[in-house]
Amino acid sequence: MTSFHYDLNHPDNSYSLPDPYKEISGLSPLEGNNCLAFVQDEAVQIHLFDLASATITELAKHGDGDSEDLAVIGTTAYVLKSGKQPAIYQVCDFQSDHALFKQFDLALEKEQDPEGLCHDASRNRLLIACKGPSTRNDSTRGIYAFNLQTMEMDPAPAYIIDSRDFLDDPEETFNPSGIAIHPRSNDLYVIGSKGEKMIVCYGMDGCFKEALRLDKDQFMQPEGITFLSTGELVISSEGKKGKKAEILTFALSQQS
Repeated sequence: MTSFHYDLNHPDNSYSLPDPYKEISGLSPLEGNNCLAFVQDEAVQIHLFDLASATITELAKHGDGDSEDLAVIGTTAYVLKSGKQPAIYQVCDFQSDHALFKQFDLALEKEQDPEGLCHDASRNRLLIACKGPSTRNDSTRGIYAFNLQTMEMDPAPAYIIDSRDFLDDPEETFNPSGIAIHPRSNDLYVIGSKGEKMIVCYGMDGCFKEALRLDKDQFMQPEGITFLSTGELVISSEGKKGKKAEILTFALSQQS
């Protein structure tokens, strides 16, 4: 039984972003499903994308560095920053001009390169997906849990993505760039852009379910993945080789 209930060859909507936003790296829906928050490389700054008007609103900047992904919970946004000292920025009242933030450093090595972030509401935690391995030439990538009550990350991975589950060629690699939890099945969806461009699906029990290769012409550099509460899939792709960055939405199949 397939875990992918979306026709990725035929998006419902396709939005091209202006050049200043070509490095979009992660996104998260706001309540009401009519707007997306997104971040991009180079600054800890949140932007809003209106799905109806396709307009962008820039919010306050909270620092420099590579913002990789974010998760919005009510009026609070959590931004994942990579680099020499990976961290999560908690931005309270994030749409305010006077939004305040706190920085929580993560005990991850730079080489692990955390890139994906999502909210696991059922366990009151954030999940952090790492693009790089914890040891050299390792086929696995860790997903770590950040407790929203203690504001600390568990040093042991909550989930392990093992490319041997879905890649036969040992020379091929899967490097997560985004993570999301499906609002209906509660499955984990992980997208990767470096190496093999794919979406892989795991159950909350950590068991592999399915993998799907992405069309490289359609998804130049897929970095972000999220779901609206109604089940629509949203993927963001960075601009590359003269092609603009895009946000694509996909309807949930009626048979699912």
